[in-house]
Amino acid sequence: MPFDANLVLCDGSADWTYDNINTLDYGTPVSTTRNAGGFVILDLLALGGTGAQGVAIVLILDDTLAGDTDALTLLAQSSDSSTFASGIHTLAQFDLAAATTGIIVGTECPCTVIRRVATVDRYLRVDASVTSGDDFKTGYVFVSPWAFNRL
Repeated sequence: MPFDANLVLCDGSADWTYDNINTLDYGTPVSTTRNAGGFVILDLLALGGTGAQGVAIVLILDDTLAGDTDALTLLAQSSDSSTFASGIHTLAQFDLAAATTGIIVGTECPCTVIRRVATVDRYLRVDASVTSGDDFKTGYVFVSPWAFNRL
């Protein structure tokens, strides 16, 4: 894997279904310990935040069978609270050419979406939600400090 294990926001432990992401609440991590769905909050203390040039958050959805009406909302968020109980800042929305900003629809899969974000907050996570009955199969989210060349 080209990504450091410590920079994995979601490792694909469970399919991104409505039951897993919304009902079991895997898609909204509240701990620096990885949940059963593979989502985790990253502690950026050792890095002192992301730095001025930020980091790239990479979403990989490899399912070609997502339905036409399936909809995934994924937000990159930061906070100084390790449980994201307060002071939540939305850094980026993941979308492609969807009709609604911030939503990936099933017909856009498979896809890879990269967003560069910067924060001075200590903690970083992604918050995922899907609509009822949706199944995006396995999804992965990684953080890369070197995703783009700098001139």
